[in-house]
Amino acid sequence: MANNNLGEGSAEPSEVSGANSPRHFFCRFDPVTKKDKLLMLLFDSKCNSTLNEMSRLDVLRVTQDAARFQRETERSPLFGKSELLEVRYATLRSTNFSQPVHARDIRRMENAFSTTNEPSVVIRKQAIFFSADPLRAIVLRDLCLVYVPDGADSLLSMLKHDFASNACDGAGSPFEFRALEALLTTLARYFRAQYDQIYPVIAAELEHLVRGNVDLRELERLREFKNTMNEFEAQVEGVRRVLMDLLDNEEDLRLLYLTKLYQDPSLLGNLFSFDSEEAEVLIENYLQDIFSTRTTAELLQHRISNTESLVTLKLDSKRNYLLAVQLVFSLVLINIAVGTLVTGIFGMNLFSGVENAAHWFWAVGIAIVIFFALATGSGIVHFTKKGVMLT
Repeated sequence: MANNNLGEGSAEPSEVSGANSPRHFFCRFDPVTKKDKLLMLLFDSKCNSTLNEMSRLDVLRVTQDAARFQRETERSPLFGKSELLEVRYATLRSTNFSQPVHARDIRRMENAFSTTNEPSVVIRKQAIFFSADPLRAIVLRDLCLVYVPDGADSLLSMLKHDFASNACDGAGSPFEFRALEALLTTLARYFRAQYDQIYPVIAAELEHLVRGNVDLRELERLREFKNTMNEFEAQVEGVRRVLMDLLDNEEDLRLLYLTKLYQDPSLLGNLFSFDSEEAEVLIENYLQDIFSTRTTAELLQHRISNTESLVTLKLDSKRNYLLAVQLVFSLVLINIAVGTLVTGIFGMNLFSGVENAAHWFWAVGIAIVIFFALATGSGIVHFTKKGVMLT
């Protein structure tokens, strides 16, 4: 099993994604696997980080060992000998608030076995399964196992930095809350960095679309921007919804206290016997940050929609202009056809008595021209009043 230490440091927004194109906006989550092993980043209670290759069975054993009952040795006054009494965890076995960790819980943390990529926070016995792409982690009372996504070195640097600044500074809080705070901090910073990276590109293109001419390539770019922001907004909204659901579930809030429940399992019999204010404050703080990012993304999405509407109006205006030109030419052709009809009548090889008249040629020619001008002008005025021809 290979062990490597990651370097610290926070990532600049430009480092979070490898390309400026919105096609490469999101970090693809696929744990790097070698010989059916997952690349995991482990953080202990002292904030030491280690990069390990672990199989699913190894991860399952670690999580199950964290939920193993603690036994106390007490001397029996009746028999005068040591007896192993499961004093602390008798209540833990008799309650059903915390489901044990199963192999399927470990498999669901991977995309290959997950039925959905929706963010989720699943609480099991002495384990919190945190899944919000691109971060997926298992939080224990004294250990945090983070799945390493593909091509996310800068994200891991952010996570390591946040663990060092949050998890180690708040030594008075239980480790599970410090780990959750580091995960939520990294996720909030990641969302903000992604938004700060894509915003200038989209804003410049939207400004160009508003002021310049519209062509098919720019419309395709506008569609890409809209799809990108839809995906980003859905991702942020999913995390916000999960945190809101967690806040509304009083039992799950109290089950987040892994250390407290491990030290005093009798609390599982009455979860409402202690206050969950620390968990609520933690979630609410980062819920506000994520909601702020969602709001800014929603405003940009509205701006894209407004630009799309403006582009549609421009295209409609051009189409109406072409229709107006076509209508004018149709009127001209109709009037020319009338003049051609009159000319054809006079040009027939028949005797009408006027073929030798002195002024008929000029009279008919001038009449045709006057009719052409009046008919065309009247048609244009008529269609303009009806609103068919827009100026």
